[in-house]
Amino acid sequence: MATEIYQPTLTTLPNGVSLLNAPTPSRNVGVFLIVRAGSRDESKDTSGLAHYLEHMFFKGTTSRPTTKSISEEIDRLGASTNAYTDTEEVAYFTEGPATAMAELADVITDMLSHPLFVAEEVDRERNVVLQELSMRLADPDGWIFDRIGTVAFGGEQSMSWSAAGFPEVIEKATREQLVDYHASFYAPRSMCLVIAGGSTLQPEDAARLLADIPHATPKPRAKAVWGQGERYVADVRPNQEPQTRMLFAMPGISALDPQRTALSVFAHILGGGMSSRLFQTVRERNGLAYSIYATHEAFDDTGLFAISTATRPKDARRAIELSFQELRKLAAGPVSDDELAVAKSSMIGRLLRSTETAMASARFFGTRWRAGLPLETPDQRAEAISKVTPQQVHEVAQRITAGVPEVRLALVGPEDQGPELLEAALSLPSD
Repeated sequence: MATEIYQPTLTTLPNGVSLLNAPTPSRNVGVFLIVRAGSRDESKDTSGLAHYLEHMFFKGTTSRPTTKSISEEIDRLGASTNAYTDTEEVAYFTEGPATAMAELADVITDMLSHPLFVAEEVDRERNVVLQELSMRLADPDGWIFDRIGTVAFGGEQSMSWSAAGFPEVIEKATREQLVDYHASFYAPRSMCLVIAGGSTLQPEDAARLLADIPHATPKPRAKAVWGQGERYVADVRPNQEPQTRMLFAMPGISALDPQRTALSVFAHILGGGMSSRLFQTVRERNGLAYSIYATHEAFDDTGLFAISTATRPKDARRAIELSFQELRKLAAGPVSDDELAVAKSSMIGRLLRSTETAMASARFFGTRWRAGLPLETPDQRAEAISKVTPQQVHEVAQRITAGVPEVRLALVGPEDQGPELLEAALSLPSD
């Protein structure tokens, strides 16, 4: 089959919704409806309603009046479905046989177009959402990722809030608030319906499915400002946690920054796999941690570069000293051609494996649309990675390392080691 058949196509429907067809040779199809509106688009009084809405869309529509009717139809089609709420997006998706694409697309679009918001279901689901929040905060990693924004951004910025929302907002939310929020939050020009895998959807059919979507207008976002909160936040669990779990955050770059591909390669060299510098230094040569990695999350106007690990409290300072030494070494001079080649091959292999399924492909294209990125295929993305040079990695390493003085920390452990660990990150190596 010709390569061009597998190129994604983007169409704007009459009401402003985008339709993105991304065919691949698959017996399955991924239907992914993404909305460019997330927790950073909420106010303090509404933080959590996006997440609450996500739950309520599964509670019944005018033509599928109960949760069971939606679930049974998905099961009868041999499919699965889910959703998520994040900082800059919410998404609803299903994956199943390509032959069932029309029915699956009808279910997902119906959920967002004709929700019932039955008062009894609103009250019942309230506790489910609150239990999800409690479960997330009980998990050390969940607590850390929930709280890192409060120190990385802080202040009254919506960027500092958890994507899951505030319990106090969920506890008081009314059906009327959810109905109003649905009407104001879901703007057609901020929505994209992605069909990926072994089927495609015609624009006229997509327009019919999305004819009753809310007609809100996208709202401008306040620019994020780094470092308006405290330098660190700690959850001390003296009788529960034998480890100190840490997430260090530094200013990153935005989703459309020209250095974005070089940064992804840099992050992989530093802490993206078993041959990465962090893994080899902190785990293999010094035995200080089981897991350690570096990652970057890009947003519209900013980014967050992070180093994460967990150690015994007595080893925490040394692990952080070594980690930040490796970060500074990458800024000191270009990587070798061999190290760069290993990292790029590893990244490309992961990328191609991780986009193999129809659903993974749908999410790949949908999140790129949300960020305003070029609609590269995974193969084209792999080609861009392969072209990154040692000098480009060096330059972006210098850029990230320049933000070390602004480092922020979230930790969970048996004692508050925040000041000591921040000092370790900021101290220059003695050798």
